[in-house]
Amino acid sequence: MRRRVLRVATLHPAPRKRAGFMLFALLGSAIPAPAKPSDVGDGGVPAFYDWSGAVPGKAGVVLAEETLPAEFSVAAGKAVRILYTARDGITDRGVVAVSAAVFLPRGAPPKGGWPVMAWAHGTTGIADICAPSARPRGERDSRYIASWLDAGFAVVASDYQGLGTPGIHPYSNYRASSYSLLDSARAIIGERYGAANNVVLVGQSQGAGTVVAAAGYAPRYAPDLQVRGIVATGAPNLSRAAIESGLASSATDVMVTGAYAMIGYELTRTHAGLDADAVFTEAGREIEAMVGSACLPELMKAAAARNLDPSKAFRPGMLKRLWDTDIELRSFPTLDLKSPVFFGIGAADTAALPMTTLTLVNDLCSRGNVVEARIYRDKDHSGVVNAAAADAIAFARAAIAGTPVAATCRP
Repeated sequence: MRRRVLRVATLHPAPRKRAGFMLFALLGSAIPAPAKPSDVGDGGVPAFYDWSGAVPGKAGVVLAEETLPAEFSVAAGKAVRILYTARDGITDRGVVAVSAAVFLPRGAPPKGGWPVMAWAHGTTGIADICAPSARPRGERDSRYIASWLDAGFAVVASDYQGLGTPGIHPYSNYRASSYSLLDSARAIIGERYGAANNVVLVGQSQGAGTVVAAAGYAPRYAPDLQVRGIVATGAPNLSRAAIESGLASSATDVMVTGAYAMIGYELTRTHAGLDADAVFTEAGREIEAMVGSACLPELMKAAAARNLDPSKAFRPGMLKRLWDTDIELRSFPTLDLKSPVFFGIGAADTAALPMTTLTLVNDLCSRGNVVEARIYRDKDHSGVVNAAAADAIAFARAAIAGTPVAATCRP
């Protein structure tokens, strides 16, 4: 018999709710200065990010490494940023160079190597200057990553395809971010970084969606990786039904306009049949014009200053058309997962609404997955990250050891 989620009675959402199911803000990041505009968001980062050498055909290969500037680092034994190869998630063929930060614990690796925490970040933006490895990390994420380092995990934090490196960042394409994440783990496993093939995929907000999607892609795309567990905080529900429902309810929510503008910017540059002038209103084009040179906080501020919600930023029917374009790439590929999943849910989360995440939990439970779901009273979208850290690390250790996790449901 399968057990369903039993913790709903402990849920105390904040009084004011937003239908911001796709507002995957990385609230713990510092805000960089705007870069010069680019048609795909390129520019404003060091030359390191623009790889000019040969690119091997194999994914998960380190191309370059340099020491991470101290102001961009966390408390680690070693901190570097790398370029590595990842499968192109836009075309689903060939490889591209992707950037990441790598943080290693202090001291020598244990026998067999450090287990790997592959970190999937939340939404920062589409412009290269929004790449987490190219900017100071916020206090929240620095503290969270340090917790995993202290627990003996090597951490690799992908920027995702096109974020920092040349080309469009396919923000809403979860196949692309999944490939980037899985290939980042492949890149650091081995003697170079002392990392073992014991991998936990860990993500927040947009990254929480990525780790669940990556768990679905992994058996087919990366069967060589030993993905032992999945950790998701502030998780959106990317089932098609949830996307349709959220789209309808967020049309008048000014706080999601920036994220939606990023999707419009992305898709009008990856699909010849979508023209920005036909997609955006004149007012919406003002926000869209900022996407290539500013990060999400600036886009949100600009939309709020104009009182510009999605119904005013997009022409009639166009927002729905955007969501119908490549919907299979922004939905979970499957909910039949091979690894146990941990969800940290903030009861006061207004970006990824708790009941929406709990619906995902119940869907996973009904399909026979092993799920541990914990609700953190009074924690919002950002606060839940570190509130859940100790529980998430305990879950990861159990998953790697093959011992039972504190499951909410299991087959």
